[in-house]
Amino acid sequence: MVHGFLIHSLSPGPCRVLFSSTFIHETLPDGQHLTVQDERERRKLQLLQVAQRVQSEYSFQYVASASSISSAGDMSGLLSTEELLSHLKAGVFRLPCGNPFKVERVVLWRGLANSGFALICEKDENRLVAENILNLIIRHLQEYCQIILQPSEAILKADKVTAIIHHFLPEGQLLFMNNRFLRQVEKDLEQVMNTK
Repeated sequence: MVHGFLIHSLSPGPCRVLFSSTFIHETLPDGQHLTVQDERERRKLQLLQVAQRVQSEYSFQYVASASSISSAGDMSGLLSTEELLSHLKAGVFRLPCGNPFKVERVVLWRGLANSGFALICEKDENRLVAENILNLIIRHLQEYCQIILQPSEAILKADKVTAIIHHFLPEGQLLFMNNRFLRQVEKDLEQVMNTK
């Protein structure tokens, strides 16, 4: 089960969560109650902490590898979707209990230029399936929203982003997709996108 999905900024400076979708809502300890507004703020802060950690790990990888795609924004017309996807940096890290969630979680992330994508998963989730789903989501976000080099599209096209997330992560469930099932999901998604 996936706790949440994030799209956020990666460039140095303040990290911004551009889109988030959560599927599991944590309960508070007995006797504690939060208003809807306080609960929303708590969730936003937790997701921001995850995004900041991804931003930090991406920055370290970027500097350590002396990335050859340093000016990805300048290459938007030169790189195909496949070439962009092949340049994505990737990582996995563990979030211990209480930091920022009540239970331990695992975060899988991908990033390039100023766009970071993260799946927050249960600690015992199948990471290969999660990685595959994350790659499929990013591929379709790029195809329908051109989101890698223009992260603001996550805000401007939130309905399309939501539709893609819904098709590949229904209710936060990670599904094993063979080729036939994947083709059917992509066909259904294409029909939905044609109406948006």
